[in-house]
Amino acid sequence: MRRLRTSIFVIALAGAPLFAQSYEDLESPAVNRVADKLLCPCGCKMTMTCRMDPYPCQTCWSNKKKIFSMQKAGLSDQAILDQFKKDMGEDVVAVHPGVLGSISFYTAAALGLILVLWVIRRYARPAPVPVTGPTDVADEAVLDRYHEKIEKEVEKLD
Repeated sequence: MRRLRTSIFVIALAGAPLFAQSYEDLESPAVNRVADKLLCPCGCKMTMTCRMDPYPCQTCWSNKKKIFSMQKAGLSDQAILDQFKKDMGEDVVAVHPGVLGSISFYTAAALGLILVLWVIRRYARPAPVPVTGPTDVADEAVLDRYHEKIEKEVEKLD
């Protein structure tokens, strides 16, 4: 009986690596393609392709094993995502911004830059000096006096 138990134990130890997934299998592009669309439920606010310490995150690692086994069973990416939605809820699927979502970020940044430039130009411009009526005559008299001085000094130079 003891010999039988020992034989079964040795066979189990020798056969265990045959059923285990390797690191390369769980980090393959196919698994990461699906894992990138799922949020990690551990609370790290990252997708399941995360590289947080201690790496690998045990939650992501176990979910990647599920993804790998579902892919091995022949399920499509959408079927795997639907299964995770059913098991973990709607919040597990990460919604990445599409083309319009990305464009809206750049549009908001451009509008903000235009607003900043407009405010700087508006407040950097000196305010115009208000002109009152009778100063025009006084300015003409002062200008005539200086003009006469300039003419006299130019004559001296000749």
